[in-house]
Order: sequence, then C-alpha cells, then structure tokens
Amino acid sequence: MALNMAKADGALRDGQAGPVAFKDVADVEAIPARPPTEHDTILFAMPTCVVYSVPMRSYKGFWLLEDWARGTVAMEHGFVARPGDVVLATLPKAGTTWIKALAFATMSRGTFSVASPDHPLHRLNPHDCVPTIESGLFAYGWEAVLDKLPSPRLLNTHLPLSLLPSTINDNTACKIVYVCR
Repeated sequence: MALNMAKADGALRDGQAGPVAFKDVADVEAIPARPPTEHDTILFAMPTCVVYSVPMRSYKGFWLLEDWARGTVAMEHGFVARPGDVVLATLPKAGTTWIKALAFATMSRGTFSVASPDHPLHRLNPHDCVPTIESGLFAYGWEAVLDKLPSPRLLNTHLPLSLLPSTINDNTACKIVYVCR
C-alpha cells in the first residue's frame, strides 16, 4: 500500500491530476465501524416502514434504507465538497459498477498506465476505488477518511439531487455526473 501511495502522490505532485483508489488510501478494515449517534434524534423522528423485511425511513419525501438514512443525515451535516470533486450519482442497479470503473479509468489515465499491472482497476474492484458517500462512509462513521483522499476526489452516491448537501449542489464546488436508465 505504501508503494502505491508513493507512486500516486508523486504523480499528483508532478501535475498529473487524477484520483487515487480509495482502498489504497484508507485501510477500511482497520477503521472500527461507528454509527454516528449525534443525529439519532433526527433519524428516530423519521417515519418508518418495513418492506420485504428491510427497515426503511422516510426523509424529505424519499424512502431510504435505514443505514442510508443515517448516512444521509450525517452527510448533510458534515460533508464539504472540494473544488475538484466529481460525484457520480446513480440509482442502484443502474450501471454503478460500470460508471465507477469508466470514470476512474478516465480521470486517472495521466496518473496510471493502463497496461501497468499496478493499475488500481487491475488490482481492485471499482467499488474499492470509488467509495459511496452515504452508505459506505457516513453510515458507519468513516467520514474522516474523506480528508485523506487527495484532490480530485471521485465519489459515488445513490441519493437524488434534492437530498445531496448544499456543498455538492453548489455548481462551483464540484461536478456531478448523473446516470439514469
């Protein structure tokens, strides 16, 4: 992991901007899962239902999985977009894995050689390269890992635009790639 980060840091310092694989920066297995509790009052005030044995919560007119609702509230209160961020917005099962791989390969083509066996997409799953914000980071209290990612960050969300934090919706903060099917 240190070797990969050194290569990525060197490439970014030399002016070849490109994202770094999330799993190369963060050792997610070493981070203890800690559901954010500071927003539990908001979470428990949301209407609930169970669909096919899956608990759901209604937040601002959208039904979300309970973990996603927890992460959405935490993200709304704690996520700050950087000027170079790119957020991939996809519905679940609408080609998320494909768009993550395509966007990562496109953005990192100046940093990593496609033919190199050390290319992150040769070593890792696209989901290990591009984290999902609300269900992969904020739902488990791993939001501090975002600060370790160098700019430009490539992130994913399954949330509709109206549920994204204002720092993402602000056109000067970052770019949003919306995929619908």
